[in-house]
Amino acid sequence: MKFRLLTARRLRGFTMVELMVVIGIAAVLAAVAAPALQGTVNNFRQKSALSLLVSDLNQARGEAIKRNSRVLMCVRNAAGTGCDASTNWLSGWVACLDANADGACDAASASSPNPFIVRPALSAVLTATVVDAAASAQGSLRFNPNSTQGAGNSAVTLTLGGTWTGAVSHTVTVAGTGNISSR
Repeated sequence: MKFRLLTARRLRGFTMVELMVVIGIAAVLAAVAAPALQGTVNNFRQKSALSLLVSDLNQARGEAIKRNSRVLMCVRNAAGTGCDASTNWLSGWVACLDANADGACDAASASSPNPFIVRPALSAVLTATVVDAAASAQGSLRFNPNSTQGAGNSAVTLTLGGTWTGAVSHTVTVAGTGNISSR
């Protein structure tokens, strides 16, 4: 009989005090973990943007070789149809054919859509700058059909950083030979 009474008493569940203590501990742990998690999320955003930028630069260089035509990669305009005069790569970028070398995207046709890469704006917690804007007009990059970069074949460096505490800047360098490296 005593055994039955103990079993019934154990099956009742938690008391309200026990439940409040567990919720309080969980809240403290969540408050401690949230800032570290935000930094991790921001680092992930930065590395994703860096990978996307390097991939698009490689694709633009490959398209210049494949199409035997000059390819322009620049800050996108608001409509996403061409280049903007800005050097703010956070607003996104485009890659397009520029066969006549006028620094603007050529007109699109049914057989040749232009621009062929259109990227939206990046997260506001990131910073993106062209370190050597003098080497490329308006912060744009140009790939020639022989895979070299730009008219004067000088290197251009893009820096991708962050606005959060402890953010590390990463650089993408496009050499005059067209070689693309990141670190």
